[in-house]
Amino acid sequence: MVKGKKIQVFLETEFNISDKNSSSENINHEYCSYCYKSFNTKELWCKECDPFKMIEGWTSGNDELDKLIKDTIYDARYNGNRLVEWVPFDRFENIVQIGEGGFAKVYSAMWIDGKAEYYKQDDGNWKKRALKPIKVALKRLNGSQNMSAEYLNELKIHLKFCQSTIISLKFYGITKDPETKDFMIILQFADEGNLRNILSKKFNNLLWKDKIRYLHRMISNLRVLHYLGYFHKDLHSGNVLQRDGRSYISDFGLSGLTNKQKSDDKIYGVLPYVAPEVLNREPYTLSSDIYSFGVIMTESSSGKPPFYNRKHDVSLVLDICDELRPEFGKGTPEIYKELAYKCMNANSSQRPTADELYKLIVFWMYSTEGKESYQESEKFGYKGKEIKIMFEEADKEIPNISTSYKKDHDAIYINRIFTFNNLIKPVNIIALYLDDEENSIDNQDSQLVYLNVSSSLLQSKVDDTN
Repeated sequence: MVKGKKIQVFLETEFNISDKNSSSENINHEYCSYCYKSFNTKELWCKECDPFKMIEGWTSGNDELDKLIKDTIYDARYNGNRLVEWVPFDRFENIVQIGEGGFAKVYSAMWIDGKAEYYKQDDGNWKKRALKPIKVALKRLNGSQNMSAEYLNELKIHLKFCQSTIISLKFYGITKDPETKDFMIILQFADEGNLRNILSKKFNNLLWKDKIRYLHRMISNLRVLHYLGYFHKDLHSGNVLQRDGRSYISDFGLSGLTNKQKSDDKIYGVLPYVAPEVLNREPYTLSSDIYSFGVIMTESSSGKPPFYNRKHDVSLVLDICDELRPEFGKGTPEIYKELAYKCMNANSSQRPTADELYKLIVFWMYSTEGKESYQESEKFGYKGKEIKIMFEEADKEIPNISTSYKKDHDAIYINRIFTFNNLIKPVNIIALYLDDEENSIDNQDSQLVYLNVSSSLLQSKVDDTN
């Protein structure tokens, strides 16, 4: 081991890189803890490795979290201002709770100082821009006082995701509530709420090209996450946030590496969005996220959350594993339904990948927006102008779709933990479409008929859920 690395190990073990219980003020360090170059200073990092002078003088109280934050400050020399800050809780005001899930609460707040931004001057030194207050979201990690491996994992995945794409909500930093001792993630504020709220309040004002644009941003995010080797495991309309007319996947609390999975028999998530193979306690895969995306496609079509009118219990689980899928809105184009059904195929190996979906939805998006170079271009069996006509025709039905509904008291759309035993094997779906007019029920213009399920049985199941 080289001498510099010996010094680094000593500093990490003796001073924990967070200055906790250390007397660094009286110590002149011989080597920088990052670049290992010799220097004579009271600080742990040389000027080149800490140009923003943000690494010293604070601690979160957790050594691993300190190192995570300090590493981003160190790396910010190369990737612009993508650093994560430790922010004292008293630098926030007007804190108001705006949401709650199964494992976290979300607040809006005014960050008095705003994000630290620096620019490099001609002399090579970095200068901080003037402070500007900004509105942010604070996500409280319930029970995170000791920052378990699970919570640290969420931070690392979220950070890696944000550093890998510009199409994500910004991850500003971490703070800690001095009363509860819970850690909180500081995020860019999504001023339009989540997709579920948008569909509930603005559905009849959304054209199909608007919804396709939302789907495009969603699948763009999911594509990046899958490329990094992670699955989301908790994709639903409440976790798709909206800002400036764009969609962003959020909440990486259940996310993980595809090659590392828990061996327990518990199922986590919002039940209607969980893939049938996962309900059957089979391993979660990237295609399980695709199933959830397909369910969101049905919700975007109908304006209603999936299975809103029945209990989210083992009976629903059995029906999902058997053959039941959420409804579509009246007038939904056939090509859209076909794609959603492919995403929700009971055979996970037959679902499209995020990359395949991205390429198809990009074609749909530019076609419906009238981009000239796409109109005569033919992909996936249709020309762009044909795609445009299909969705514009479907726009005519939007005013006729009612989004009012009565939700069953036990239809629950927050994360929960489930344990199911002895479920039936998911049915491999092969679909035919019933006649739109004869089988229209509650704005549903089509239902799946499975080759191993009689139409009369299917009809009884539809009646039970409406």
